[in-house]
Amino acid sequence: MSWDRTWRCTKKSLNLHELTTAAERIGSQYQGVRVIVEKEAADCTTCFFVVSDEMEKASRTFEISIYNMGKDGFVISLEADASDNHLSEDADQLAEDLAEQLGAVPLEL
Repeated sequence: MSWDRTWRCTKKSLNLHELTTAAERIGSQYQGVRVIVEKEAADCTTCFFVVSDEMEKASRTFEISIYNMGKDGFVISLEADASDNHLSEDADQLAEDLAEQLGAVPLEL
């Protein structure tokens, strides 16, 4: 798993409803996952995936941000220093799932 990871959305438009629907679709595929989608700025929306661990009676929050880059479209970003993302295969998988749902392709550094 590499950090930070980014994907470019092939869609030229993406609204809050579409993003929320995609994130909720992903969350529903996994047991114990709750999804919160927040518009944090005019150019940034964040999907929070809250994963409950019943055995440990704890939860972890994975944060995936979607940035509106204007005429360059949308970028999905999985940042290592956000929430519980650091070195998490779960965060990596959720980000890949979201990228697939939104028709995004990985950006190479």
